[in-house]
Amino acid sequence: MNYKISVVIRTFNEQKHIGEVLESLKKQTYENFEVLIIDSESTDSTLNIVSKYDTRIIGIKKADFNYSYASNVGVKNASGDLICFLSGHSVPVKSSYLADINDLFQDDRVGGCYGLVVALPDGSWIEKLFSFLSFIKNKVIRRNKIRLETEIHQGILSCNNACIRKELLIKHPFADELGQGGEDVGVAYQIIQDGYYIARDPKLMVMHSHGSNLKKFLQERKAWDVMWEDIQRYIVK
Repeated sequence: MNYKISVVIRTFNEQKHIGEVLESLKKQTYENFEVLIIDSESTDSTLNIVSKYDTRIIGIKKADFNYSYASNVGVKNASGDLICFLSGHSVPVKSSYLADINDLFQDDRVGGCYGLVVALPDGSWIEKLFSFLSFIKNKVIRRNKIRLETEIHQGILSCNNACIRKELLIKHPFADELGQGGEDVGVAYQIIQDGYYIARDPKLMVMHSHGSNLKKFLQERKAWDVMWEDIQRYIVK
């Protein structure tokens, strides 16, 4: 079955890499997809760049933005069977990216999927080191195999490189309580509770980084730990 895939990209001043993201999507071998840009009042050249591609632009107020709200707006406006989430600086590495996603969902037990993240060429040295170590871990320990996961953990179904069945997102929208981060893990938990797997496929690789120096990178890691505690409280509630 060739599912229609709606690619939802949240943007705010993403002129640096949004063109690369859209060029990668333009070169995909899979053709049954649409691209939705959820833009939070960008003030740079983001929208000028986006307008050169076959996309649908949906504007939201910057004051209203949080990750959950923007993603839910994307789901509401999507016409696809599957919703693929990328950030404005998540560049799919392979031209088979969407085709590989479609292949995963031929298994009715898969409710969502996600893949590997490596640093962009302009990423910092610490980001490149971290992504390299993750890449080696996946290749050596996990042997590049698809994993069908039934327990949540940090990074599962991360919406800088993930895809979810739309019917499940209608049933389980991203939680406002987790709008500052961790909303994707919250949805992963709900999907697993419904009896589905979350597939982790190393073929689904994107380049994604923020150019964070060591200090900022460590701050981000600490923030992830705080976010994880918020998720745990949300689940118990």
